[in-house]
Amino acid sequence: MGARLASAVYLDHPVTRERIILQPGDEPEPELAALITNPNAWEHGEAPEAAEPEPEQTSTPAPTE
Repeated sequence: MGARLASAVYLDHPVTRERIILQPGDEPEPELAALITNPNAWEHGEAPEAAEPEPEQTSTPAPTE
């Protein structure tokens, strides 16, 4: 269960630039939650921990002789 908002938050979506209105009690996705830095916007006065990005898996071909 994610962190819940204590107040309404207005922000622009980072990709689409659409205006988003999040309501009290909403649990925004981690990408949006990372944009909400005001601790007063969150229940218990703490922003959720930023999710660690998954390390990129790169495969290198085996050397051929």
